[in-house]
Amino acid sequence: MLLTLVLITIVIFNNTNSNESNIISNTNKDKQVINNNMITMMYETDAGTGIYEETKDTTWPESGYIFNENLSGCENGGELEYNSINKTVNLLSNKSDRCYVYFDKYDGVWIDNVSVTNVTGSSVTLNVGATSENGSITTYYYALNDSEEYIESTTNPIVINDLNKLTEYKISIYAIDSTNAKSNIYEISVSTTDESKPVINSVEVSDITYNGFTLTVNATSDVEIKRYYYIIESNNISGTNTNNSYIFTGLGSETSYDIVVFIENVNSIYSNKFIITVKTDELPTFLTEVCKSGDNLASCITNFYDVSGTELTNIYYHISSLANGAADNSYRYAGANPNNYVCFGSEAIPCPSDNLYRIVGVFGLEVKLIKNTSIGNYQWDSELNNTWNSRTKPDIRNTLNTTFLNTISSTWQEKIATHEFKVGGMSYSNGGSTPRIAYNYEVGANSSSTTDRMKIGLMYVSDYGYAASNSYWTTELFNYDSAADDNWMYLGSEWTISRRSDGYNYAFPVISGGYIGETNSVGNMRAVRPCFYLNSNVTYVSGFGTQSDPIRIQ
Repeated sequence: MLLTLVLITIVIFNNTNSNESNIISNTNKDKQVINNNMITMMYETDAGTGIYEETKDTTWPESGYIFNENLSGCENGGELEYNSINKTVNLLSNKSDRCYVYFDKYDGVWIDNVSVTNVTGSSVTLNVGATSENGSITTYYYALNDSEEYIESTTNPIVINDLNKLTEYKISIYAIDSTNAKSNIYEISVSTTDESKPVINSVEVSDITYNGFTLTVNATSDVEIKRYYYIIESNNISGTNTNNSYIFTGLGSETSYDIVVFIENVNSIYSNKFIITVKTDELPTFLTEVCKSGDNLASCITNFYDVSGTELTNIYYHISSLANGAADNSYRYAGANPNNYVCFGSEAIPCPSDNLYRIVGVFGLEVKLIKNTSIGNYQWDSELNNTWNSRTKPDIRNTLNTTFLNTISSTWQEKIATHEFKVGGMSYSNGGSTPRIAYNYEVGANSSSTTDRMKIGLMYVSDYGYAASNSYWTTELFNYDSAADDNWMYLGSEWTISRRSDGYNYAFPVISGGYIGETNSVGNMRAVRPCFYLNSNVTYVSGFGTQSDPIRIQ
């Protein structure tokens, strides 16, 4: 009979209710080939004790016990497998062997498998396959490296953190169900990698306003951090960034928010979740008093001036008594960085950088905007001709009113007024003089009658001059490099709409140094920033006018 076992490659321990002894039967021949003298079956005395005694049972246990794969084995190298569906033990062997089969005791609860995922240098995730006959699984307990101290977990999968790199851990796990019955202890070994998951050390809060704030994350990672995640679950607001800071805007005033922050490295491993609570400030007085959602935008801006003057918003009211001003009853922003940002063309939060504009000022009932960044470098006119009248138009007009305008949706185009731009220009000496003189000859009483009605134009030379702090308004524009750091409109080299009236192929640009250029061919390539007037019925929605909290319009 022993000779027959040499030819067996797969044999099965059958769970049978017959009166015969336990057998190993050949899968191809329905006959007994060896008796239970070759099998030692061990039962755990009580659930979870790890103490086993040999049993003289002649049948496999039907309930109350579960096969222990880790302890079961054969003396001559045979491998045992347990089929939980058929309740059979498969022996993979090609020779005679003596086997020991261990069964753990359980009280209606058992763990039959545990899979390991998300192994890093400092953590592992365990997915526990547990079943209860009389209730539901409520709690899991695990211990590391034969420790007698088990750690409780009410979640499955179980995430074990704070492990050491390149270390093998023996993990013991059992479960408890709602009837307080305890499962078998399942053991598994896992080795951590040489990479730890990224860690958030701290999150700093800055620039708190009535409707937003900035978060800056201090994190460490063995490899490059790929993305930062910021979530306000209570308001269903979330955002990501590739750098470690994020600006929340459009929030409620005097409101506390719990923000969840976590990061992901380039290997798609996520950090712990860091939770921070931030409370927004109360509404600024001037917003609660003079400007509410739905109010006319032009009125809001003039009210800003009436309430706060130049101290808060850097708005200058150019009446005749304003020294060196335009005397056109306009309201203009001036200084290094006034709160004159507007989000135009988008309702996204935060406002995309390409949709940020700045308010030049209020002229009559219209608010004038200029794009915060250039749309690219263009020639004023490729034919080297600065003529601009009812018959002849320079290339720059088409660039602005076709090429650029077509990038704006029809909904937002309707908010732009068709405005009468002064395009007669001025002489060399007037264009380089003080802002007041340039204004008079470019736009004011001494200007040419040549105009063009269009939606998109460029800034005037005088717009640039009056965007500097008022202490510079007596400085000649040819020498305005001294005002560059105190002029919010300064971008670098760019075109203005003003042509030279005493030369056929010249127009006035801002030179990279910050001053108005003297002799510049219209064929030169320079930055172009669209400038336009909003319709008088555009209304204020929200926003303080800062870059992080621009004014929103409707």
